[in-house]
Amino acid sequence: MASKSDYYKIKTKDWLVKKGYQVAYLEKYQRIFSRGKVIFIKKDIWGSDGMAMNEEKIIFWNSEKGKHNLAEHIKRYAEFKFPDSVRRWVICWTPREKEPQIVELEKRKEEKDYWV
Repeated sequence: MASKSDYYKIKTKDWLVKKGYQVAYLEKYQRIFSRGKVIFIKKDIWGSDGMAMNEEKIIFWNSEKGKHNLAEHIKRYAEFKFPDSVRRWVICWTPREKEPQIVELEKRKEEKDYWV
């Protein structure tokens, strides 16, 4: 069985594909040696779980259950310089709902910060 984070990531990919997007995951695994053991850590590329695109837009997205870590996602996206044409979404799922709530982050040019 997939972990809860993988469950919502897979659910988000399926939802975006049904909406007509091409979707790819943006994660890499990093090996760390600790006390004679190999530990694998999953790292998001450009702070995102995935990227979706169609003929009109490119979206970097993160998925999660609820809005508990919204501030963390905003902070993570602020580390990268995205072009204004690229959208940044945090896709929030509520249990037993078929449609997620999308929080789109916008860049404020004067402060170079992200806001909901």
